[in-house]
Amino acid sequence: MKRAPAARSARLDDVARRVVLRSVERARREGQTRWLARVDSASDAPALDWYARAAARDRFLFEPGDSEDFSVAVGVSHEIESAGSERFRDVRAWARDTCARIDWVGAARAPSRATFFGGFGFEPESRGAAEWKAFPAARFVLPEWIVERVDGETRCVSIVRVEPGATVESIEAELLARRESFDLGEGARETDRAAHPDPAPASVAWPASPERWESGPEYRVRSDRSHGVFRAQVEDALAAFGRGVLAKVVLARSLSVEHDGDVDLIAFLARLRALYPTCTLVAMGRGNDTFLAATPETLVRVRSGRLETAALAGSAARGRTPEEDAVLARRLLENPKERAEHAHVVEAIREVLEESCEAVEIPAAPTLRKLFGIQHLETPIRARLATSAASDSSAAATDTTPVDVLGLVDALHPTPAVCGVPRAEAQAWLARCEGLDRGWYAAPIGWLDTEGGGDFRVALRSALVQNGRAEGARFGSSRALLFAGAGLVEGSDPEQELVETRIKLRALLAPLTEI
Repeated sequence: MKRAPAARSARLDDVARRVVLRSVERARREGQTRWLARVDSASDAPALDWYARAAARDRFLFEPGDSEDFSVAVGVSHEIESAGSERFRDVRAWARDTCARIDWVGAARAPSRATFFGGFGFEPESRGAAEWKAFPAARFVLPEWIVERVDGETRCVSIVRVEPGATVESIEAELLARRESFDLGEGARETDRAAHPDPAPASVAWPASPERWESGPEYRVRSDRSHGVFRAQVEDALAAFGRGVLAKVVLARSLSVEHDGDVDLIAFLARLRALYPTCTLVAMGRGNDTFLAATPETLVRVRSGRLETAALAGSAARGRTPEEDAVLARRLLENPKERAEHAHVVEAIREVLEESCEAVEIPAAPTLRKLFGIQHLETPIRARLATSAASDSSAAATDTTPVDVLGLVDALHPTPAVCGVPRAEAQAWLARCEGLDRGWYAAPIGWLDTEGGGDFRVALRSALVQNGRAEGARFGSSRALLFAGAGLVEGSDPEQELVETRIKLRALLAPLTEI
């Protein structure tokens, strides 16, 4: 149901003006920037419509597949970049400091709503690869505006900087101008449709001779290594298992897809949403670069002290018929190798949660998570942060234990589902053998609220898309890097692990190159 746009006003109401006045006076008195966040209702529109309006500005999309909720963030009011072993704590400290300097006005907004958006690299330090320049080891932003749908209601949050020299009049004018930009009344929606029309079949006179037909889009696909190299790497891992050095390791590879035009990112995201409706659709864009994922995996979600996560590891293809699908599902559930791989992930999560949580609920056996083309073993896990943990956002809390969402992200990443067991030995093996700069692939991406909670997903089924790389060139005008990995344990078969990565890469390659 579409909501009517809020009534326009030439000025803020008296309550809002008093909040603006206090914010301006406090910024002047303290000599530091504050932020004023105004919450209003917004017209109903799909998440991708809002995301498309951001164009080349900094933008973030977070759309879970298990509800109709979403968050879209645009612009940068404040940001942090960090690297190294302290990056999670740096982001936490930055978010806490920023929260203390935000003044809220307008409609009431729960503190558990998404306010800061960003992600982390797989490794603590960036390797300096040019393709990952826009996505450092840690980056979070307080956006200029947020559009969110929560429990069927669509709202916008406009965030304005209040500098020490600001005036009430200048902040009021900025807030009112920002509210106008949110107003998706019918006229604005028609303007958007004109600027971004829906594709329609072209009516052309085509020549009778096929030799004279205009060719369609063209793509060049290259794997980052040969199949023989990948199999040899699996053999190396098997030898490490035999020596007792490793119990599990996740070996990833990538595909480079070059195109003679720009990738239509909105169409790509729409196809991913249609193909994988139960996955979380995430996209973070900066200029011409966009990192995106249609991921089935939750790293950790904390809301008002309640925690949800899941172990997702162990995979098999889907069947071509219901009967074949049932056979493959039963084999996956009964496969010792896949169950062992899954158990490593469950135990790693259990160890972290039992240190900082109460009432940890972990089912005794996994269930199946069925996706288009692939199915996984999944164990949903729930818990409650310990009493001291739930109040971690207070000034008296310490940073020595994982007691808020970022502490848990720090403790959980990288999980055995994307790295291995033991963690340090698996990381060393990957650094020596994998030869892949993962960037943000298989890393935490998501959002933070204002009370120590948030929602982070593992960036699987992910791609880095770079448009506008070589204008006028037949190839290289755009490039997409697609990523997928396979979990290796004792008993893994090199050929079957290669097949698993193929299945996962097709999840992105098919919708990317739909021709």
